[in-house]
Order: sequence, then structure tokens, then C-alpha cells
Amino acid sequence: MPPKTAGRRPGPAMFLGTPREAAYALLAPVPGIVCGVVLLALLALSLVASVTQVGLALLVGVLAAARATGALHRTLLRGLLGEHIPAPRPRPRAGRGFVRGLRAVATDGDGWRAAAFTVAAVPLGALLFAVSTAMRLYGLAALTYPLWWRAVEEDGRRGVGFAGDARLDTWPAALATAAAGLAVLVFAAWSTRGLLALVVRPMARALLGPGRLDERVHVLEETRALAVQDSAATLRRIERDLHDGAQSRLVAVAMALARAEDRLADAPGDAPQLVQGRALVADALADSRTAIAELRDLVRGIHPPALNDGLDVAVGTLATRAGLPVTTRFDLPRRPPEAIESIAYFCAAELITNATRHAGASRVEVAAYERDGVLHLEVRDDGHGGARAGRGGGSGLGGLAQRVSTVDGRLLIDSPDGGPTTVTARLPLG
Repeated sequence: MPPKTAGRRPGPAMFLGTPREAAYALLAPVPGIVCGVVLLALLALSLVASVTQVGLALLVGVLAAARATGALHRTLLRGLLGEHIPAPRPRPRAGRGFVRGLRAVATDGDGWRAAAFTVAAVPLGALLFAVSTAMRLYGLAALTYPLWWRAVEEDGRRGVGFAGDARLDTWPAALATAAAGLAVLVFAAWSTRGLLALVVRPMARALLGPGRLDERVHVLEETRALAVQDSAATLRRIERDLHDGAQSRLVAVAMALARAEDRLADAPGDAPQLVQGRALVADALADSRTAIAELRDLVRGIHPPALNDGLDVAVGTLATRAGLPVTTRFDLPRRPPEAIESIAYFCAAELITNATRHAGASRVEVAAYERDGVLHLEVRDDGHGGARAGRGGGSGLGGLAQRVSTVDGRLLIDSPDGGPTTVTARLPLG
């Protein structure tokens, strides 16, 4: 199916350009040239002072200014040319320390690409202004020459001098000048449109938007988040099916075996077959009760029923069963996503168990709070310390670190020899 514009007649915009293109060619070079020159000056100063903290501060300022300039260019492109370019991610935090700050600056690819666009906008903006605005003004003056050529006098003669002694002082010359002005206007419009289509738009898409690697990482993060959420929902469904299906049937079987055991116990006689039947039913009843207990443990390992009422209730239930004093403190303005809540619960359960069985602690403190879109779960005990991720002895800290990393979280362990031990799980809520 052909596009709707295929059968349109060429209008004035085909020859003179659109007003929005002209407005962009007039407005964009001003901040482009000014910001580009300022950015080059800041970049030069930062390179000169690169061995000091001042140089790092200037470099951070350069990237911040570049990102702000990029946002300005994206606004002009969106408002005047209809070019919607998504903004890149926020600048990574520099962190504390000169080396960390330098690493954060050096890895800010979006900031460097915005700086490259800002620097390239200096000559490009000058060229765009010259081609569009200056040539348009010259063409407009030539196009209107028949209206004002008789009012111009040079050396007592009318008209504008041209090529030495030649003058445009006749009507045919004035009309030819007007035709040349129209040609200049058309050429300026075509050149402006060509520069915008072949240079400005592609360069803006490549440098002002998120990079291809960032887009790919973002897609992978979204895919992984969906996979984690789907796995959490699947485990929740399995837990309900086991609880409402297999576990209920096993309980019914155990109750039936208990009734059979009672009947056989009341039956008179001590025939060998009767005694053997009683033993078989008793063994079956014991096995069914063991299976029910194991199934309940399995269900709690998949999705603890206490989590249905929230993380604070679930961890409070853990605290009552810990076998030592456990204090809890929660400051969560909103309920975390199901996958995050489940990971936080299992982290708390494992860390409380470690403190009870391996650390020789006499008390445990559990705190959970939200800061900057991240759930912080801190578990502190007064045990002998020395906990390390991956160390043997059944601590399970390596497994916790892997579980936390599935949602881009971090597990921080502060456990000097002699204690105390503080383990913090940071789980992004986004």
C-alpha cells in the first residue's frame, strides 16, 4: 500500500522548507555554538588539572554540562523537528574517593557521547546557520530586488553594482536577480533539509540517546526481571497446588489410616494376620505423617505462608522461632514486589539460622528499610564473627549472594574476627 504522501502535489514546503526546519536552523546553532565553546574550555581546563581533585571536579562538571546541553538539543529536536529521542540513563554516582570518582566519570558513556555531540555542534551549527539563515536572507533580498532597486543609488546611479562596472539597474536585470534569489531560497531549503536529514538527525540519534549497549542491557534487565517475577508467581502457584492438593490428600490418607489403626486395635484376637495388619497400618500411618511433615517443609521453602501477610509478619514469625532474642525494625512505606520480598525473607531466615547455629550469638537485630528505591535488609548479631561468603561450615552466604544477584542486588558482609557480624542485602525495588 503506497504511503499517503505519494500522490500529493509538491507544495511550497518542498521548495522553501517548513517553518519548523527554518526555526530549528535559526535557534539550534545559538546554544550549540555557545555551549560547545564553553564545554571545550571546561574540558581543556580539566585536562590541564587532571592530576588533582579540581581536575576531576571539572571533568564531572563537563559531563554534567554535556548532559544538560544534550537535553536542550533533544527538546529542540522534539519541539521543532518532531524527532523523539529517549533520554539516556542518569549519570552514575561518582562515589567517594578520587579513584572511584575517576572510574565513574570515565565509564559515563552517555555523558561522553553528549559531549561529542556538543563539540560537533559548533561547526555544524555554524554551517547550518550559514546555509539556512544567511542564504535565506540573501535569497530573500534578491527575490524582492524589483521592489527596491530604484530606491538605491551608488555614485549617482540607480541599482546595485555587479561585477565591476556592471550594474543591476534595469528591469530585466532586476527580474533576473529575483529569479536568482528564488533559486537561492530553494537551494537553501534543500540544503537545510539535507543537512538535517543526513547529518543532524542521525548524529543526534547516535549521540544524544541511549547507546546500543545500554539499550541491550536495559532489554536484558527487563527480560530478567520478568523471568524473576514469573518464577516467583510459578513457585507461588506450586505452593498453593501442593498445599491445597497433595498435602490435603496426604492428610486425608493419614486420617483414614488412623481410623483403620483404631479399628484394628479394637478388633479381638491375636491372629498372626491381624498382628501383621496392625503393624503394616502403623508403619503406613508413620510414613504418611513423615511425608506430610516433609511436604510442609517443602512448601515453606518454596513460599512461606507467613509472607502472605507481608515481610514484617514473616520475619516476626522467624524471630519467635529462632531460639534466641531477635528484635525487628521495619520502615517500608510500600510493600516490595513478590520476588524481592521472597528473597529478603530467605536472606533473613538464613542469617538468623547462621547466628543461632554457627556464630554463637546471644541476640540478633533485623532491620529493613527503603532508601533511594532500594530495600536494605540488615541482620546484626553479637557472635564471634569471621563469616565469609563461600566459607564452609554450612553458612550458605555464597548461596545468598547468588540469590541476591538475580535481581541486581548486593550482599555486604562485615564480620571481623571476634564479631559482631552485620550482613546487609541490598535489593533494588525497580
